[in-house]
Amino acid sequence: MRTLAFAAATLLATTAHAGWFGSDCQQQAERSAVQSAAGVTRVVIIGRAGYLHIEGKQGATDIHARGTACASIEELLVATVFKATRSGSTVTIEAMVPANQGDSFFTSSPSLDTTITLPAGMAVQVADTSGELTIRNTGETDVTDRSGGIEIRHVTGNVTVRDTSGEIVIEDVTGNVHIPSDSSGSIDVRRVSGSVTIDEDGSGSIDVNDVGGDFVVGDKGSGSINYDHIRGRVSVPAKHRHRD
Repeated sequence: MRTLAFAAATLLATTAHAGWFGSDCQQQAERSAVQSAAGVTRVVIIGRAGYLHIEGKQGATDIHARGTACASIEELLVATVFKATRSGSTVTIEAMVPANQGDSFFTSSPSLDTTITLPAGMAVQVADTSGELTIRNTGETDVTDRSGGIEIRHVTGNVTVRDTSGEIVIEDVTGNVHIPSDSSGSIDVRRVSGSVTIDEDGSGSIDVNDVGGDFVVGDKGSGSINYDHIRGRVSVPAKHRHRD
């Protein structure tokens, strides 16, 4: 859905730049930022409006952010950039997307679609507001997300996700998976070497398969809980327990 919206906005930008109607993307510009990965043990990523893709790559020596800024007016476009800083062994990449105080049909809020590459297996801490989020080939991964789907795959270490809305897919994790809170949207977790713990889930189905440790669900609102191939202990609300 996000991809289709982005494509439509791009088409409007090229064919109706001076049109009477507002467009999300009447102005576009490429953005980038880079930091050396030498001595870095963790990357903090702050995303805002727009999709966010994070990928670990074997042999990478830099932490590189690339993206396309979109805005309805040039003033907002100029302010939509990446900020890359380093403190000790931590690099922070932040999408600087200004709030549009005059947000209206004619001047909609800007966005910054982002792809970040970094060395495979590096720990990441992610805070994202809206848009699709995908993470692959990282080390210990900590995510706080407000809205939009989340896909996390091939993680060496633990995964923690705090989410408000949107589907969550987590696959191929060598450590534990912990979801302290999820308000709405389905949760699908597969192939986890450690344990899977979901403290609180509002609505949406939970599907968990192939877990080497325990599977624990605390509070559960609406939606089903399905699980299979759990090698450790299973603890879920009584109404969701399998009747073996």
